[in-house]
Amino acid sequence: MTSHAPTTADRQSLDRLKLLVLLAVAAVMVAVAAGALLLILDPTSGSSTEAALGVAAAIGGIASGVLVIAALIYAQVKNLWRLAPIGIRIVLWVFIAFGVAVTVWNLISQPFSS
Repeated sequence: MTSHAPTTADRQSLDRLKLLVLLAVAAVMVAVAAGALLLILDPTSGSSTEAALGVAAAIGGIASGVLVIAALIYAQVKNLWRLAPIGIRIVLWVFIAFGVAVTVWNLISQPFSS
């Protein structure tokens, strides 16, 4: 595959994609910080501190997943994959395939574990 020179519209789309990725990284950092505080502070079970940190970690994790999926869909819709080197494309598609396989495996095996 050959790489293409980005046009002005491609640069604007890449800036939007970078913004989505940066927001996803920020959401991951919130989730990691909340999880680390949960481990470090070791709040009592059922306390408001535990609840707040748990909710922050969960929302940060969910938000990061949503933003990464949105970034991948945006890159596909805007055909930004053609601007990425082939090595990066292969790595990204391997991660996507791994995520789908793990999700499907969990959905299949979950009813059988009790």
